[in-house]
Amino acid sequence: MTVETMFIDSGVVVAGKIVLTGWTVGEDDPVTFRLETSDGRVGEARVECCVRFDRADVAELYGHAAIDVGCAIGIAVEPFAGLDLFAAPLTLTVLDAAGDVVHVQAFAMARLVVGADGVAADQRWPIDLVIGGALFAPAVARALQWGLDGGSAVETPHAFLDSWARVGGGVIVSGWIENAGTRQLVVVTDTLDAARAGSDLATFDRPDVADAMRRRGAAVETSHHGFLTTLPLVDRENARLFVLSDDGGRTHPLGALALGADRIDSVENALNNFTTHFGGGALPSPAVMVRHVRPLLTGQSAPAVTHEVLCLREPTELPRLSVIVPLYAQPFLLRAILANQAAYPAGTEFIYVSDDPRQHLVVRNYLVDRRGLIDRPTTLVINGGNYGFSVANAIGARVASAPLLLFQNSDVWIEDGQALMVAAADLDEGRFGIVGFRLLYEDDTLQHDGMVVRRGRHVHDLFAAEHLGKGLPPEPIAADAAMTIGVPAVTGAMMMIARDWYDALGGFDPGYVRGDFEDADLCLRSVAGGRPVGLVRTGGMRHLERQSLVHSGGDALRSAITYLNCIRFNARWHEDLAA
Repeated sequence: MTVETMFIDSGVVVAGKIVLTGWTVGEDDPVTFRLETSDGRVGEARVECCVRFDRADVAELYGHAAIDVGCAIGIAVEPFAGLDLFAAPLTLTVLDAAGDVVHVQAFAMARLVVGADGVAADQRWPIDLVIGGALFAPAVARALQWGLDGGSAVETPHAFLDSWARVGGGVIVSGWIENAGTRQLVVVTDTLDAARAGSDLATFDRPDVADAMRRRGAAVETSHHGFLTTLPLVDRENARLFVLSDDGGRTHPLGALALGADRIDSVENALNNFTTHFGGGALPSPAVMVRHVRPLLTGQSAPAVTHEVLCLREPTELPRLSVIVPLYAQPFLLRAILANQAAYPAGTEFIYVSDDPRQHLVVRNYLVDRRGLIDRPTTLVINGGNYGFSVANAIGARVASAPLLLFQNSDVWIEDGQALMVAAADLDEGRFGIVGFRLLYEDDTLQHDGMVVRRGRHVHDLFAAEHLGKGLPPEPIAADAAMTIGVPAVTGAMMMIARDWYDALGGFDPGYVRGDFEDADLCLRSVAGGRPVGLVRTGGMRHLERQSLVHSGGDALRSAITYLNCIRFNARWHEDLAA
């Protein structure tokens, strides 16, 4: 695509879409839009609808015979979850079909103003254009037109909100609507910025509602009166939702639901209910998770990272190995971490990355107070926020100075550092691109002995990484057997890689959330790049496993995050793994 010049004049968020208005004198329509906030958060979405209209002023200015250079553009809002779209200025970038940048400008998103008479003409006309261009599903389009015309609703006996929970960048809402299972329903916010309709609302049995309807003499058409849905990017307190019924051409209100403080539910309970009602006794399908949960839980885009570096003991010579240990939620592990420094080979430096702002002061004071007892090169990195596994390790790698990097969890204990020297030799001699280690629980059973990637029925037949032999005694190693063997993947809890290869691979992918699947993904990228993955099978290393993750949310939240990461992993690797 060749665009001589273009400009985006305005934009609003409406019914789960971003509607942009501008002009272009290029022959082709824009393909992709990228928005970036001043703190470095980035989202990107493809154009779903582009309606041309006359802009004689622009056509005359650029000497074009055609005057349909104006464009009303619709894109999905979900890819921008985690961005404050109303924080000016944004940087707006337009990409062509090849992914090349064709336009960049400063941009400010406006809020849709919904008054008693609806939406004023200056904001409404582009929305009408994209409605005509079929940006919205028909029922949502009719509900939107109802709201644009000034439609409103009040609380009625026909709909009720049981609970709502703020989850990441949106909400999960649950309640009942009379005869929900037989109606074409639309739920829309009172400011028209978010909407759900049809199969985006799960309905379920509510016999108590049916009994109450019969007592009132109301017609009971179904047993499904309960409903649950998600709404991304609902960032206002005390929002109201309008419940509408669409009768194939006519929209009428059934009631209003107020998201008040008296109805707040826990994230855990809301996610459990979501799984129950959208999964039908199993996990919801990957498509449902991507549609509903990913905008909530993966919407916290990493900001422009900041960190402070505090050198506790300078190296006297260039280190050979940099041990990078992210710290989160469990500062008591520092005692073991410091005591364990003596187990590592000579030429090792230690990079401790504090990634939990709640613990920064405790971690800093503990290490500074013991600075005189530290006799190995040691650096403390204090992150400007909780950036997560991938970003914390990336920061540690940038601070590290050795040619070999060892990524290690804070709950790993080294009894014998011989395996580290074996791994370093394997990397130096080019036998492997990444090397992991046999890790034992405190009872001498296996926690990790390499990973395999295979289909899992519990995740809708997607490929997932599994630890073979976990919880079993390790198999003895024959005297003439190789110390290091090839495996499909190894855990990021204890993983060694050469810095240059880590940089060439691009490091851990920050698109995974909170420490799942990044390690398997990096291993598969190494293999795809021509360097296999190895496992050193000597003993002497223990892993207490997930000591920090128990502080990063309950079981329902952890399960949802792991499943979303599995879906992301399969989006990249399913075709290769299935071949």
